[in-house]
Amino acid sequence: MYLCFMNYPEGSHVPYLLTFQIGALNLRILRECNKIFKESNLPLEMDQIPVILSLYYLNGGTQQEVAQRIQRDKSSVNRTISFLQKNELVKASEDANDKRKTIIELTATGKKIAKKASELLENLDKSVTEVLTVKEKEQFQDMLLKLIAKVSAL
Repeated sequence: MYLCFMNYPEGSHVPYLLTFQIGALNLRILRECNKIFKESNLPLEMDQIPVILSLYYLNGGTQQEVAQRIQRDKSSVNRTISFLQKNELVKASEDANDKRKTIIELTATGKKIAKKASELLENLDKSVTEVLTVKEKEQFQDMLLKLIAKVSAL
């Protein structure tokens, strides 16, 4: 079996590597999401979505909490939050119980954009997975979780 997502000349004997297939699928989905966001006039790109949706669904949090939730380094989350602040999508406030902590919350505009982004992603998810049966979706989800756990343990 050979790679189906990569563009190699006919007859090339490039080995099938699942990691390449997953990476190629991920890249295509990211590009499609960015295209959909642009067409919908959302001022976001996919790399910012985990941060904004974490804040949306879990009603804010500290940068450290967001970083832990989405399993990204704090500096990456900090850059995204700075971008979101410049675009007035999040606000930062001091934690009433611990002055050393800064709580990050979505603004009203941020909530609207997060809701719209979530709806767009749900629609794309339905569109992409409509080729799978319910059982195949469940199996695929189980396999993905196994792979994520394995990679996380490396």
